[in-house]
Amino acid sequence: MEKQDALDDLFAQARSRPVEPSDALMARVLADALAEQPKAVVARAAPVARGSWLGGLASVFGGFGGLAGVGGAAVAGLVLGFVQPATVTDFADAVLGTDVVASVTLIPSADALLVGE
Repeated sequence: MEKQDALDDLFAQARSRPVEPSDALMARVLADALAEQPKAVVARAAPVARGSWLGGLASVFGGFGGLAGVGGAAVAGLVLGFVQPATVTDFADAVLGTDVVASVTLIPSADALLVGE
């Protein structure tokens, strides 16, 4: 126990006199800390990547794959709509039982838009 009491007395004596660092030590520590801090860097704006109009159009459709799919469907629709291959019209006639090409009015008259009196 005597050893424990001596240790407690030593700690009490150390707590009674606070140790203040010297001004020279504080100046050296602050100078070292200032030297280690990162230097300020001037921020520059990143160059704006300008895409082509085709790239912008492709991004609307989900990329170039989507643009190719929409383009292919458009071409197929134009071919089937304007050319009307005989096999397509024959198939439509057989399924519907009527002459499809003759029964479709592509440009209706304006009479349907006029209100009857």
